[in-house]
Amino acid sequence: MSETGLPELSALERDPILAGLLGSTPPCMTQEEATGLLQERFGIDAVLTEVACERDQNFHVSASDGREYVLKISNPEEARVTTDFQTQGILWIERHDPDLPVPKLVATKGGEYQAPVTLADGRQSMVRVLTWLQGEPLYKVAITPAIEAAIGTVLARVGRALRDFSHDGAKQDLLWDIRHAGRLRPLLHAVPMDAVGRAVREELAYYEADVQPRLAALRHQVVHNDLNHHNVMVCPDDTSRITGVIDFGDMVETCLAIDVAVAASYLADHPVDALGSVSRMIAAYHQVTPLLRTEIELMRDLIVMRLVTSITITEWRARRYPENGAYILRNNGPARRAMAGFAALDRNQVKARLLLACGLE
Repeated sequence: MSETGLPELSALERDPILAGLLGSTPPCMTQEEATGLLQERFGIDAVLTEVACERDQNFHVSASDGREYVLKISNPEEARVTTDFQTQGILWIERHDPDLPVPKLVATKGGEYQAPVTLADGRQSMVRVLTWLQGEPLYKVAITPAIEAAIGTVLARVGRALRDFSHDGAKQDLLWDIRHAGRLRPLLHAVPMDAVGRAVREELAYYEADVQPRLAALRHQVVHNDLNHHNVMVCPDDTSRITGVIDFGDMVETCLAIDVAVAASYLADHPVDALGSVSRMIAAYHQVTPLLRTEIELMRDLIVMRLVTSITITEWRARRYPENGAYILRNNGPARRAMAGFAALDRNQVKARLLLACGLE
């Protein structure tokens, strides 16, 4: 065990991309400390309720004037340039597509959008306040063709808004960026050697040999990179209308097609027609931002590699942080189901269906 009481990292897990943010203990500010911080730095009197989070610490803020916010305390291992990258990205979206349903940043009393803080354990962190977006999380509602199309449309708008955004933190090494999927190998010991586990290993080997070498030729830009069903809010009275896109913590400069594949991977566990669900979302995206034939031809493998990434990272982190296992594993079950179903479909069949959906076949 390490001095922090966590399992020691193996020699391979000491790779900086593994041993840094993914291996860092999240901040642990008390509710009283957070309430005082909010009043002192932002001038907001409120009642706070902690919200589950994997790497950072978040509080739902119910202000005395009736407004609602999120207080976000970043992971101390997160580089300042990375935090600023997320902050500037959100501000950039607001300037370039102000009607997009994304959180708005709230400035401190001094007019800053992020503020440093020293935690009780001596570590340094950054705090931000964002507006709270109303709605029902997508994972709580039935997935329909209308919401599939809405996901594709809103993701394309976010990508379009970010198209010309650049920042020193954009090229960060992020394990959730599936360009780096080969670096998952040190974590495979956490994945059981069952049918899904064997498929995970086979898909990773195929990806490294036949897909990864082709990624450099694809379009690259800053993207959201995590449009999972916990990060999309919908109107309770009209679940085809998206009211919020949240959590820009995995934003990164990577292949544009990867952003599409990430969102598609969360539709790939559809119990009846996974390929149809994925195709409808991608077709809607294509209507806003046309995808290139080469991007669509690799889409199946990018979707499956996101599933591989979700399964591998969550099972490794759940072993490392069992006290937060339920939250960490929230997307593990759907990813496993999609690996057993969608990933088992014929590769050429999937490719042909996606090309047809986008009018390229």
